[in-house]
This record gives sequence, structure tokens and C-alpha cells, in this order.
Amino acid sequence: MNVFDQILAVTNFIVGAFLHVWPYLLITIPVAVLVRMSGASKHISRAFQAQPLVAIFLATAVGAFSPFCSCGVIPVIAALLIGGVPLAPVMSFWVASPSMDPEIFF
Repeated sequence: MNVFDQILAVTNFIVGAFLHVWPYLLITIPVAVLVRMSGASKHISRAFQAQPLVAIFLATAVGAFSPFCSCGVIPVIAALLIGGVPLAPVMSFWVASPSMDPEIFF
């Protein structure tokens, strides 16, 4: 296999993966913008700062049942972090979210 064939194979893989993830990004990017622009991130931040342990378990539960794949959850995480949500609940949400990937539901 020459270098051109390898580059073509890698490019085909990248394009295929992007086309596979694109529909989820079309959903999660507007959700992230909505969270940020509506001010909901401030309310979420305030709720998560009250009881850190409860916030971690709540974020894990929300992440486990959210329909976001591992790539689609990134815009939501960015909006939460920018909105001031503590790192522990965000990381908990981030780790739990891909465990129930939309593909698993189908």
C-alpha cells in the first residue's frame, strides 16, 4: 500500500466518521447555544454549587439518560463550563453521557 492509498483511506475514515456524527452535532450545538443564551447555565451552576455530592450524582443521572454521543456532548459541556458549572458535575455528566449513546437505544 503506497502513501497515497493510506492518505485516501484515512480521509475516507474521517469523512465517514464526521458524516456519522454530524446529525448529533446538529442537535447538540443549538442546545448548547440555548443553554448559554437563555441564562439557564447560571441556574444550573447555582443548583450544582449547593450540594457538590448531590450535584455529581444528579449530573451522572442526567448524563446517563441524555441522548448525546461522545462527540455531541462536547458543545453542551463547553456551555456548562463557560456558564460557571463546577468541574466535578460537568466531568460526571461528560463521562456518563456516552455510556448511553443514541446508537445503543436503537
